[in-house]
Amino acid sequence: MKKNQFASLLTIYQLSVELAGEYGNGFKKSLIYFTLSFVFQGLAFGMFYPLLLAMFADTIVMSDIVLYISLMVIFSILSFFTKWKGHDFDYNGKIVDVTHDLRTKLGIALREMPLEKLSSYKTGDLNSTFSSNVDESVLHMGMVASMFLQIVVVPMTIIVVTFFVDYRLALIMLAMLPLAIPLYSWKRRGSYEEKSEYNQANSALESDFVEYIQGLPVLKAINKVGVNAQNLQESITYVKEVQKQGLYKGQIPFVLMGVLIEITLLAIVFIGAFFVLDNTLSFITLAVAVIVISRLAEPLSIFLGVVSVFDLMDSAFKRIKSILAIKSLGIKTPNQVAKTYDIEFENVSFAYHNQPTYALKNVNFAMPNKTMTALVGHSGCGKTTITKMIMRYADPQNGSIKIGGVNIQNMTPENLMKNISVVFQDVYLFDDTIINNIRMANPKATDKEVENAAQSAYCHEFITRLPNGYNTKIGDIGGSLSGGERQRISIARAILKNAPIVILDEPTAALDTESEVGVQSAIDKLVEDKTVIVIAHRLSTIAGADMILVVDNGEIIEKGTHDELVKENGRYFSMWSAQQRIKDWHIDA
Repeated sequence: MKKNQFASLLTIYQLSVELAGEYGNGFKKSLIYFTLSFVFQGLAFGMFYPLLLAMFADTIVMSDIVLYISLMVIFSILSFFTKWKGHDFDYNGKIVDVTHDLRTKLGIALREMPLEKLSSYKTGDLNSTFSSNVDESVLHMGMVASMFLQIVVVPMTIIVVTFFVDYRLALIMLAMLPLAIPLYSWKRRGSYEEKSEYNQANSALESDFVEYIQGLPVLKAINKVGVNAQNLQESITYVKEVQKQGLYKGQIPFVLMGVLIEITLLAIVFIGAFFVLDNTLSFITLAVAVIVISRLAEPLSIFLGVVSVFDLMDSAFKRIKSILAIKSLGIKTPNQVAKTYDIEFENVSFAYHNQPTYALKNVNFAMPNKTMTALVGHSGCGKTTITKMIMRYADPQNGSIKIGGVNIQNMTPENLMKNISVVFQDVYLFDDTIINNIRMANPKATDKEVENAAQSAYCHEFITRLPNGYNTKIGDIGGSLSGGERQRISIARAILKNAPIVILDEPTAALDTESEVGVQSAIDKLVEDKTVIVIAHRLSTIAGADMILVVDNGEIIEKGTHDELVKENGRYFSMWSAQQRIKDWHIDA
């Protein structure tokens, strides 16, 4: 399919069956029932021809009138019954099940998605896909599918019945179809473009709104709220313009479709009048045809509005499929589990997606089990990338990463991550109680084990001072706690997990002196008897590390202990000397 080409009705149907998943057969049955229902409804309408002819005949035969009325009633009952069966798919909750299963599949896809790919999405974009796009995708399966089939099947059935009454009237009715096709294509093309653009605009708005809420304290400080919140205002305006353009462009095909129906009605009246005058058509038959067309005028006029919903679904489902289509990082066979926790990089080279240069270039080093290794270097040199690669953020283009001699590509994500605890510089806590935020690391932990972890992380004291203690809710992203308190909660979480490998990404960089002392004490408890990788800018905090790796432009340019690197008089010595001069400057000042 071309990039800007709308999906055919067959493609929509195939997408719908794929979307329904295990409920696909139920969806197909509902369509069959709906089709039968509207065939019966069309036949009920068609009975007006013989009924009125019998009622206005020169000789009225009551048995004929009763027969046609009975047939109308029977067809109506059959239409009601089959329509009810068709709605079993949504009345019995199958659509809810489809929605639930689809969101579950998306959740699994996000969980298994490479973190490199996940980081390319904005939060609001994913939120839009999980919420509105899922609902838009399944919307057509119930009422909309029923409305579409009713608008199509009932008129076609009546046209077929009309052929048996007077083929000339049927041909006049059919004459509108070739004229309706260009209007259909025009509406679908504009609708597809508008719905695609609307989904993109809406996703951008949700992303900017999430960013606005999270950054509101900063925005207030720089007076960028309200009308001054430029990004958010632009997104709101863009959505408004997309909606206005969509309404404007969509009205012309609507109006022309209404005109086409009126022309068809007038043509039947005008041409039919001549047939009546030359006695080749009864007046009653013409009257019935006019009544039937008038009855169908309203549903036919909204035909274009109904089919445009399919473009909304198509656009939304394409966004969903783009997420479901992302392949997880494969697990090589045989699956293996690490027995020891030394870490080794062998000739590792890695470039981020769509980046022309390597973030890591032929990196080689070994971290012995239960030792501390520090990564130092300027911002953007590759330190964080090294830690990401240990967590299998993405696979390197060259080389291998091993834990306990096992290539991490041979380990399941669960087996890999159960061995690693991470304390980030930017702590993320959930809008839940403190005890639940800590227990996340080990859902089976008892309250006493959680409390012991909190005591080890030096946060038990401030927790007990809170209004509800461990059951205090801490707000979105832990907003009710200070930076040092949030950091110690995250360390308590890591202590409770008790993983053999600990990664510390500059956890004290943004803290004041008092908070740093508390956090550093908590870290000392966390790293006891562990393999530790720490990213540091203040070299005094890692002077006692078993090994220091100096990273520059993705390469390890120096390695050794603090004393060994100082004696080399290289890059590390220059960094150390510069920091010492800054400390001396503060003392002199």
